[in-house]
Amino acid sequence: MALTALDIIVLITVLGAALLGLKRGFVTEVLSLFAWVAIVAMLKLFHVTLAAKLAGTIGTASGAAVAAFVVIAGGTYIGGKLVANAIGKRTRQSILGPIDRALGFGFGALKGLIIASLGFLVAALLVDTARGGPAQRPEWMTHSRCYNLLNATSAGIADFVDRRRRGLPVFGSRQSLRPETASDNASSPR
Repeated sequence: MALTALDIIVLITVLGAALLGLKRGFVTEVLSLFAWVAIVAMLKLFHVTLAAKLAGTIGTASGAAVAAFVVIAGGTYIGGKLVANAIGKRTRQSILGPIDRALGFGFGALKGLIIASLGFLVAALLVDTARGGPAQRPEWMTHSRCYNLLNATSAGIADFVDRRRRGLPVFGSRQSLRPETASDNASSPR
């Protein structure tokens, strides 16, 4: 079976992200991810306050909201990247450098798969909307070697988001996952 355009795009995405992870190292990759988490936290904590303070200077509430977003997100991102690069550089130059790079390669490949899955999710949404459902997807998509993988991972991502949105447990619940049977009920003390 030959590679389709989708296979080539996914291969380039996953390999590119893996090679970038190899170059940057695991520590830098993970700390960069924490920088994005810090951006969300800083926006949640300080956006409303800063936007209110900037409203008088800028003149409009929407302009102040955009300016506050740029200042908070930009400052946090730059600070996070500086810290990630400084610590990552020290790690790569230490005796742990080869391990850091190997783990960075794996982390980058996983990040590439998530990016490819999100891209597939958007492409499938557009194709399904235009053509009338998953059964009408084009051959370059359905005959791809990575179709089953992308279909499963994008469905998992969509399920994760849906469960979070509805407030359901995402990673399972504390209750037993096996259903109760009549014998379980009979043997349990009352």
